[in-house]
Amino acid sequence: MSELEPPSKFHVAICGGGIGGLTLAFALSKSPDISVDVYEAASKFTEIGAGIGVSWRTRQVLKSLGLEEDVIRLLPFHPGEDRGEIEGYATLLRESEAIAVPSVQYRKADQPDGLAMGTTYSRGKLMTLHRAEFHEVLLNRLSSRCRTSPSKRLESYIQKPGAPIMLHFQDGSTATCDILIGADGLKSAVRKTMFQDAATLAESQHRSADAAELRNLIKPRFSGFFSYRTLIPAARLSSISPQHKAISSPVQYLGKNKHMIAYPISRGRFVNIVAFEFHPHEEGTQFDGPWVADEVPSYVQGLFQGWEKEVGDIVQCLDGLKITRWAVNVMPTLPFFAFGNVAILGDAAHAMTPFQGAGAGQAIEDAAILAALLSNELATETTVPQVLEVYSRFRQPLATEVARRSRINGEHFQLRSLAEPADHHDLSSAHLQGIVKQIQDNFEWLYQTDWGAELQRAMSMLLAGLAT
Repeated sequence: MSELEPPSKFHVAICGGGIGGLTLAFALSKSPDISVDVYEAASKFTEIGAGIGVSWRTRQVLKSLGLEEDVIRLLPFHPGEDRGEIEGYATLLRESEAIAVPSVQYRKADQPDGLAMGTTYSRGKLMTLHRAEFHEVLLNRLSSRCRTSPSKRLESYIQKPGAPIMLHFQDGSTATCDILIGADGLKSAVRKTMFQDAATLAESQHRSADAAELRNLIKPRFSGFFSYRTLIPAARLSSISPQHKAISSPVQYLGKNKHMIAYPISRGRFVNIVAFEFHPHEEGTQFDGPWVADEVPSYVQGLFQGWEKEVGDIVQCLDGLKITRWAVNVMPTLPFFAFGNVAILGDAAHAMTPFQGAGAGQAIEDAAILAALLSNELATETTVPQVLEVYSRFRQPLATEVARRSRINGEHFQLRSLAEPADHHDLSSAHLQGIVKQIQDNFEWLYQTDWGAELQRAMSMLLAGLAT
């Protein structure tokens, strides 16, 4: 530590260098009295996946962290625009914050003649980004006080009263910290050790049923969904269909037990494609195969054979592209996100289906709240367990509700409220519009809430918690 740097009131270790982990590291590194280490399992700090949607709510969080302008620079724009026009677009976004604007178009597409179902609306424009580009923004904005270490996959940790937390990595190395945050995803080693420790404590208190339930919550469950992801060069799709909707705005194509979302990213250079296939009878099981694997284009093309022309044009573009199949696993509802001086965030705590468009947003919210609480002057070495308990009590109910809404939206996207496919073709427009209305209702929380007020509520909980 430099002589010019103040001593740290505590040392935070973050396991996981994805969007949630780096957002937390960025926010914490603003505090001169908190030292931060980020340990990433991969050989380099990078992000997998392609598209990410930034809603009004998430945008307010990014604004509070000082990241909004960085994100605006990643927005799509028409080729040939100069920097002045891009800034004008950013100003337009800011001026339209309180206006409900079109967000996603929905179509019933599992038939040769597709049907328009309606459009959802959002407060301000939905911002669609390339996940890796956003991740790079976070990495570049980290303070020099924040140390990053790749190729460090956590195996387990040991937490004992009055002693630093000991971290054990798979390469045989060790490290210590005062606070451990698990941002290490669905297969979180932090969550595994946390719930094992909680179960051991329950057993010592003769609560064997509670201990068994805690251990049962460690492993993710299969949602029943497979997703197929790729990026189509916008020029390729435009050469086939110059006016294709997905080149300029998000579109969802819905069908029985299958659907597809398409939207522009990387300033319009690519169209992000995610297709979904649902296996109802496998929901809630343990998925034993590889969670991520390559898929041949012909398989995805076969899934959408006979769908409307807009979908046909998309799948025609898949030849020669790398397509990745993901088994969408989710976490069961966890009763808490913190135990002692350890907490979890993002997918490690509440991995959910992607049908609320809020997975990354929820990780960002976790990080913002955690950073605000830990940076508060009331957070000291002795109060850390109470501070993390406030984080858990504040975030757990909201993340659980978002996951619930996401699952319901997934049912709507799969048209599961409708009869068998043979009966789909005589649907009234009112029926289809009713489905979109239900989807809209599930998205209401994205722009009818005040992030600043929620942050203040978390601070009030901190004050109340430390006063008891």
